[in-house]
Amino acid sequence: MSDSPLIKEDPPAYRHPPYQGGQGGSNPPYQGRAVSFSHQNIKSKSDHCLCKMRSERELLKDMLSLIEKLKQVKDFRKDQGKRPPLWIVLVVIILGTMLGYSGYRELGELAKNNRHRLSQEFNIIPERVPSYSTIRRVMMGVDWQSLLKMFNEWALQEYGQRDDINWLGMDGKSLKNTLKNPNNEQQNFIMFVSLFSQESGLVLHLKRIENKKGSEINEGQAIIEDCSLQNQVFTGDALHCQKKTISLIAKTKNDYVITVKGNQKNLDQRIQDLSNSSKPESCFLEQDNSHGRKISRKIEVFKVRNNERQGFENLRRVIKVERRGSRGDKTYEETAYYISSLTESAEVFAKIIRGHWKIENQLHWVKDVIFEEDKSEISDFQAASNWSILTTIGLNLFRGLGFLSITEGQRWLAERWEKLIVLST
Repeated sequence: MSDSPLIKEDPPAYRHPPYQGGQGGSNPPYQGRAVSFSHQNIKSKSDHCLCKMRSERELLKDMLSLIEKLKQVKDFRKDQGKRPPLWIVLVVIILGTMLGYSGYRELGELAKNNRHRLSQEFNIIPERVPSYSTIRRVMMGVDWQSLLKMFNEWALQEYGQRDDINWLGMDGKSLKNTLKNPNNEQQNFIMFVSLFSQESGLVLHLKRIENKKGSEINEGQAIIEDCSLQNQVFTGDALHCQKKTISLIAKTKNDYVITVKGNQKNLDQRIQDLSNSSKPESCFLEQDNSHGRKISRKIEVFKVRNNERQGFENLRRVIKVERRGSRGDKTYEETAYYISSLTESAEVFAKIIRGHWKIENQLHWVKDVIFEEDKSEISDFQAASNWSILTTIGLNLFRGLGFLSITEGQRWLAERWEKLIVLST
């Protein structure tokens, strides 16, 4: 492992970049200061660390349940080639991605350099420790549908009942490394739609789309039906402002806060008319001077009568958000509208709406920059899909430990990754 550090900090704001194609390299894992480790808690010194840290016993429970699920992933190899067991290869890949390794050869070097430790903990002979070729073969051969099914079952089983699971953002992220034929009508790429907890930073459900064969709207609706959660608040951008999506949220006994734009012209015009002709029942003002920005927000909430719902089930409130601000020498003004089945105050709606963008900052940015997902040279659809799923597992393990900052988690893990192996075997 290299001694050069992987120094990457979480940004104040992030938006997924447009497709640009191209390839990129990868950085070695961080080898710097680790956070303290005790018998009761793993405590981070970072301000980005979550307040609720997990005990070793809880970590052990997470790891054991993950391994049991990994053992259910269908092994595509012939009987004589099933050494080591598939779950061991997958655990090594997950561990490597958590440490910052982002390619087959890097993972192969990790396994090679730690062959004796891995063979002892997994109770296999050193020659059975996954090699570069084994890792590559597994990533290209494992059925992504089997792996995705495993992830969704594990994530909901382990994290779906937590107290801090309540505001859930839905959004899609493309895998730029899978982009094919970018300049013509044959363009194709892989996208994952995630169900993301604003409070915990955990991913609770994933759906995978091939651009030419599916849509984010349909997969978002499938997430609502399949995730088996109730009494949650789903948040989404204007793409998810669909009558069917809203109906599914209501049918599954959940609530929503969804952006409204021109894709729903009649609704957009009606709620603008409502906000211009009615007195708000609640108003909230806030100022944000962080990260070199000066932003003022005015949030107003308007009551919606039954005959004004425009076919959107359980629509009870319209939220108007006016933003004025500057970044450097540039100033801007914008107004956004949202619909909701909730009857909260303007202050609560402000927090929910602002929190939705955590899916960009704490998930998409992390996968792009910390885990270098878009820079990966793995362009094969199946391998890239598997890599993204396993990366999400690693992210969830960090967040389950209490690390909101993944770089802080990597600093801890770089010094004590053997501990994770011991706990998992």
